[in-house]
Amino acid sequence: MAIRELSYVLLRDPDSGADRLTPVTEVPEGVPDDLMQRIITVTHRAAPAVGAALSYTRLPHRAGGGLLCSARPDEESDGLRVDARYEADDAGDADGPRRRWPVDAWRPSTLGGTGDEAFAPDTRCWDEALLVKFAADQGRRVAPFLADVRRLFADPAGRQIVVAERDQETVARWIALACASLPVHYARALTFTTHSADPGVAPQQVVGIGPDTDADLFDRHDVATVTHLFRVHDGLDGPGSPPLSDPWAQVAAWLWREGVVPRPDEPVEGNDAERSGAQVPDTGAPQDPFALLPLVRRALAVRTWHALGDLPEDALREILAAAVRAAEHGRTDDAAQHLAVIARRIAEHRPDAVQPLAAALARSRVRAADPQDVVPALEACTDLPLDEGTWRTLRSELGPPPEDELRKMLRYPFDAWEKPLRAVLAGGGDRSSALDEAVDKIAGALSSPEARRACADAVALLAAVNHGGLVRRVLDRLARDLTDRRVRALRDLAASYGDWLRPYLDGAPLVIRLAVSAANLKHLHRLEGADLWVQLAKRHLDGQVSDGSTLRIMWALVWPQNGFPPNSDQSRVTEVCPPRLIVEEAMEIRLTHWLRHPSAPDQSLVDFARASARSPRYNRSERATAQLIVLTWDFAHRNESVQRVMEHLPTLEHQARGLGSVLQDAIDRWLATGLAQLGPEELRRSRALRYLATGHVGRLRHYRAAVADAQGALEPAALCEPRRVAALFVVWRSDQEGATGGWRDTAEDLLHDVIGSVLPQLGERGNDEVLAFLKRDVGEDWVRAWTEWRRRLR
Repeated sequence: MAIRELSYVLLRDPDSGADRLTPVTEVPEGVPDDLMQRIITVTHRAAPAVGAALSYTRLPHRAGGGLLCSARPDEESDGLRVDARYEADDAGDADGPRRRWPVDAWRPSTLGGTGDEAFAPDTRCWDEALLVKFAADQGRRVAPFLADVRRLFADPAGRQIVVAERDQETVARWIALACASLPVHYARALTFTTHSADPGVAPQQVVGIGPDTDADLFDRHDVATVTHLFRVHDGLDGPGSPPLSDPWAQVAAWLWREGVVPRPDEPVEGNDAERSGAQVPDTGAPQDPFALLPLVRRALAVRTWHALGDLPEDALREILAAAVRAAEHGRTDDAAQHLAVIARRIAEHRPDAVQPLAAALARSRVRAADPQDVVPALEACTDLPLDEGTWRTLRSELGPPPEDELRKMLRYPFDAWEKPLRAVLAGGGDRSSALDEAVDKIAGALSSPEARRACADAVALLAAVNHGGLVRRVLDRLARDLTDRRVRALRDLAASYGDWLRPYLDGAPLVIRLAVSAANLKHLHRLEGADLWVQLAKRHLDGQVSDGSTLRIMWALVWPQNGFPPNSDQSRVTEVCPPRLIVEEAMEIRLTHWLRHPSAPDQSLVDFARASARSPRYNRSERATAQLIVLTWDFAHRNESVQRVMEHLPTLEHQARGLGSVLQDAIDRWLATGLAQLGPEELRRSRALRYLATGHVGRLRHYRAAVADAQGALEPAALCEPRRVAALFVVWRSDQEGATGGWRDTAEDLLHDVIGSVLPQLGERGNDEVLAFLKRDVGEDWVRAWTEWRRRLR
């Protein structure tokens, strides 16, 4: 039978009070008109006035079919105009395409005035993006609503659903959301009305009401109504019915929250479920229109599996139970493959919960293998998220655990370990004590390269097993309990097997990376000693050794023989390592040649001397040398007083005797620089002048040069100041006990070069002031000495 369209006017007879439905169009033959009229009058009652509404009802008739009605006020009759479409069950494409869902006929214009079309165009469908947003806006209301929708199709059927909203548009959206969640057959069969004055007599499964509903006809606040008679979903701040839990509804609601329309029985394009999440094929489970696995399939199809862990516990439990049943009764390899995808995705969030599914899939593979291949089949299940306990259980079902076999083989050479070692690793036995013993023995062989055969066999075993996790575990073991001997052994291992180690360097312990790099730099670039030391720090440590353990590793790699750098290397150690760290690790004793015999004393030497000046590991001479360097350097840089220098200098020089000539010259220079920077009065009052006058020629030479530098830095006015000229004259002209001829010559030269150069600027007036200062401060003898010296100078 074709689709038939009819129109009626619904009026309330004022005398009898009965609703009368009058056909406006001719009723075709074969249409169950009497039944249709009864349904229309009970759904769209003339009084109380329901107003505009859209309804769909399945007819209890031998021909079956559905009745779609659009009711709206009729201005001509002051009643309701009801446009109806009757579609028999056998109506099909001969009369044009069928609507996807009856609720697609909803159009907001049905709330409008006359002249509008009663139904939306046949091609109109609810926009999926709008439904996704609607579901997101409704939040926690979605899952309880879908749970009640599902129960409508249970046996026995669930209670009638009443949706209370402020407008029919919202009610229609709830109905469309239900249809988009249901299998197509049920979505087309869902009956509804967007508005009813009395839900108690409405024959539809989903009934909409508004805020104007008469409480005498339907009280949505009544406990019995919402608890026992109807399933009420109240968007008008009413209590609604207590929500019921349903795994299918929870998963469907979760998909909506993820922006996915469930549509569980629509095909999904794609062909690689692991990479792109394509459609999961039929798993062989019993056909259930509300099965959970098709919904999970939908999640995989659109890559929302990352949020599977957000599902409620009971929903996740039901998904896993369904997947286990499918794995136990699966009929195709494709089904098992995609169940493995589900297992891996859930394991990302709940590895404990997924173990029964992983075990079921593993058992399925083992059952399909030949008897002699059952153990390899289990060992090949590396794509399944089996934890160690599950793998042990599965392995015990096939015979003795591989750990026992491995432990037995540990007494034999490495070439007997490969098979049991593979079995243990395949089972994820990372915490196996047998594996711990194996790792210890392998690490012991690798850290003893002098035992070449055992070392080579250990490397061959690791290469044959080719298990990155095992290699990393061995490397981690090698990096524990490090001694200088172990580090040197690792350097030798890297020199012999660097090519094998190189693929495992990413994430390897620092000592392994440094050892391989050291061997590579030596072999390819011929770097050794200090050059190797600096390059290792630049490549792996951002140019600076920052902790003691790294310092000791580096030291053992670069200077493996006795730990003492050659004399030529010692001055470069602090290029990449702070002296403080060297002293903290008690390694300053290895740099004493540099301390006492530097080739070029500079800031780095002073920093090292300062850090080690109190070292208890130095002998007295070495400690005095470090303190002498610091004392004279600070004096030259105005950070030390002349009194303290003269207090400690004689003792330190005596204890540090035997210094290298370069260092002795530097100390003399620093001391002379400090003395030249003193004022003449301070120099004369201190013991420094006598110390200088009795010193050796080198020190006097540096003093003369330092005075010349200091003089060049003075302002001309300061050079011509009579008081300063008088004071300098007394300093350089004084007789000092034990003064050397060198001092007298130096002093005479300084009088001539420094004071003699300023006499023309002084003039007679300045000369008189110099004489006055000399007479007042040191006496007549110095006046005569100045006069005599000045006469000779002319």
